[in-house]
Amino acid sequence: MRHGSQSIDDIVRDHTPAVTAFTRSLVSESALVDDIVQETFIRVWRYLPTFRGEGSFEGWIIRICHNVIRTTMKRRKFTEPIEADIESPIDDYGSFDTLDLLGSLSPDHRAVTVLCLVLGHTYEDAADILGIPVGTVRSRVSRARDVLKAQLDSAPGDRARAG
Repeated sequence: MRHGSQSIDDIVRDHTPAVTAFTRSLVSESALVDDIVQETFIRVWRYLPTFRGEGSFEGWIIRICHNVIRTTMKRRKFTEPIEADIESPIDDYGSFDTLDLLGSLSPDHRAVTVLCLVLGHTYEDAADILGIPVGTVRSRVSRARDVLKAQLDSAPGDRARAG
């Protein structure tokens, strides 16, 4: 199965860092992150023929991942907000310190922050991926920036100077 000139192996290799970063921003349990990433790519492989080229390919994959996360959370009956517990730096998608700060954001704010500020998706792509209005994405990103800036400004040491 191919997307353009890419095999499914290429797709998995090229998009795993983004899918993992997005998943880790919303799910703290490492084994569950791995399961969600794996299930995401199983669904990508299954539904690849349905991709119509509307929007970005990575956005389509992240939308599938978001649906897997929502389904998993419903199935596991999560009632408490998920704390981000990022165990290691995520390759090209930010430093540990930056991603560690995301744990204080609500899951909704974390999702748009990772999509827009970490993975570089447009507000429109993020709205499409999450199934919410663009204005909601803009307000959540703005609020998340305010929260993160306040944390950096009040943190002792290097973090305070980095902001």
